[in-house]
Amino acid sequence: MNVLTQIGLGDAAIYSLVAIVLVFVVLLILIGVTYLVFKLLDLFGSRKKKGEPKVEEKSSVVEPVEINDEDKMVAVLVASIDYRNEIKKDVKVVSVKELN
Repeated sequence: MNVLTQIGLGDAAIYSLVAIVLVFVVLLILIGVTYLVFKLLDLFGSRKKKGEPKVEEKSSVVEPVEINDEDKMVAVLVASIDYRNEIKKDVKVVSVKELN
């Protein structure tokens, strides 16, 4: 006699339900572990960044900057994007100075 023929429809439904629940429990455990790992990485990453100098924010009136050359505009945009990636905060260009 085959074992599979002796399992009824109700038993099969219970086994399927248990398997589905088990899959979701394992997924929730994986999500929890990755969440904790990222929190620990943020915690240790912020400790390393404490030695960085603070960025002073000026609250003075800002005049618009006019750049007529396309190459200069690209340089300003690249510099502001690089600085934003470095400090992980929003950046506003308040002045531009050309160095010779």
